[in-house]
Amino acid sequence: MQAAQAKKIVASPFLLFEDWMTVGVGLCGQVGIVIAKTFYYILRMQIDWQESLRQAYFIGVKSFLVVGITSLFTGLAMSLQIVMQLVQFGGESAIGGVVSLALIRQIGPITAAIIVAGRVGSSIAAELTTMNISEQIDALKVMRIDPVKFLVVPRFIGAMAMMPVLSIYSMAIGLLAGMIIAQVVADVSFGVFLDSVKSTIIDQDFYVHFLKSAINAAIVIFYSCAIGLNTRGGAEDVGHAVTRAVVWSMTVMFIVNYVVTDLTYEGPR
Repeated sequence: MQAAQAKKIVASPFLLFEDWMTVGVGLCGQVGIVIAKTFYYILRMQIDWQESLRQAYFIGVKSFLVVGITSLFTGLAMSLQIVMQLVQFGGESAIGGVVSLALIRQIGPITAAIIVAGRVGSSIAAELTTMNISEQIDALKVMRIDPVKFLVVPRFIGAMAMMPVLSIYSMAIGLLAGMIIAQVVADVSFGVFLDSVKSTIIDQDFYVHFLKSAINAAIVIFYSCAIGLNTRGGAEDVGHAVTRAVVWSMTVMFIVNYVVTDLTYEGPR
């Protein structure tokens, strides 16, 4: 009996990994189908612009407060650590450049994306799963309305329009926090801080910023919608869909974030 239990315990991690990989491969296929259909309708300009504007308001405007608060305290914590380390080595003049580079290339896009994944992605997964369980998705198909065209395309358009705005907003709040910390902790004036920013940041950094913002928006929308459209069952499955949408979106975002960072890294400046 004990041997059987030990065997089961040893095998469990492998079974969990196998199950995770199976779910992941299936989900990638579902996401691929949603992506193909979405761009098919976009290229044919079959877009509900009114619904897209409503989704942009929900995704962008209603996320401003939580993104602002999160970015403020993330910027304060990150800037405090950077300032304290640079002060020890007499690098006060480089504080602005280091803080701004981290915010533009990494912190700004990923902070906004995490908030959108947690707030918007979970909402989309719950809404579409509920529609699927209550057979509203089937009703759309009976009326010859593609759920991707009706539900996914407007959300994708709204996210692509608002995610770069949220990322820039997050970066600006973090930069303001960095200026305050530099002034209070290291007595670095705003002028010196901004001069360091100007001498460090190049156009390539902004291109990377917007590229990551667009990719993050696509990941959140496509994964959340694919999970919502393909989840059936009962009330318990709504919770599972929400969890899967947030976990998979964030996991893929961090992986892609590293890949983009590695491909666009230019070495020391």
